[in-house]
Amino acid sequence: MESSDNLIRQTIPGIPIINTAMFRAGESRNEFSFGYVPTTVGRLGIFAAGKNNVERAVMMLLPETGRADGVLVCITQGFAQAGAALDALGWAKPLSTEFVKFALLKHVINRWGAQLLASRRNLALVYILRAKGASELGPFANDGAFFVDAMSQISALTNSAFSLNQFEAFTFSSGIYDFNRFIAAVGSQLTVNAVYSIDPASSTVISNPSGGRRKQYASGTAGAIRPGFEPMNLERWRNEGRYDSHQIEGRFQYLHNHCLPMYTLHLALSTP
Repeated sequence: MESSDNLIRQTIPGIPIINTAMFRAGESRNEFSFGYVPTTVGRLGIFAAGKNNVERAVMMLLPETGRADGVLVCITQGFAQAGAALDALGWAKPLSTEFVKFALLKHVINRWGAQLLASRRNLALVYILRAKGASELGPFANDGAFFVDAMSQISALTNSAFSLNQFEAFTFSSGIYDFNRFIAAVGSQLTVNAVYSIDPASSTVISNPSGGRRKQYASGTAGAIRPGFEPMNLERWRNEGRYDSHQIEGRFQYLHNHCLPMYTLHLALSTP
């Protein structure tokens, strides 16, 4: 970025959120009520990290000012399932400009980053952009030392804009499979303070090698709502703006592809 710390100011849109004051954990009949967090501003940086000629783009979104106390790493769903559409964006080239712009807008600015900033947690979002290949996460897949080294170098490039003293991570949908391998590798290098799982495929249990905090959420459309998972079943969403659309697009599309990714991270970060 064209700045002394490789970060630029980035406007983040306002988003609806679940009203945490009215949220009752574990109660499947507790209907959500909703609030709204207005537009805010963060600091954005986009970096390239590589090993053995394999590169991946890394996007970081930080609060507008100050030094972030830690990081929140995002491991998205697997991208191969959308491979046909992503081929046109050049996802076989990890640093493809069009591919980076696509993920930046859809995932960092309008989804995960917006929820993190709305939570007011003093963390930096670390978004590892997948790319086409046998290992979509590239050198980040199972090399904890590489992750720590990459974060250290990005810290230097951003004039120490964040710390690694607090390490948290989350995943969504089919990302759970790569996540559990990734977090085992990182856990050999850092203390994992918290992990969050959003509607994981087959209700696969999320790992925390440090034995710390785990929060798991399931809609019942990607796997059963098992003990240990917060129920995010259809009945709880009656007050959500697009609720009636489930009758047309189906429960999976409405819950798994809309509600869970658009609301759950903020809920996880904002509740005990």
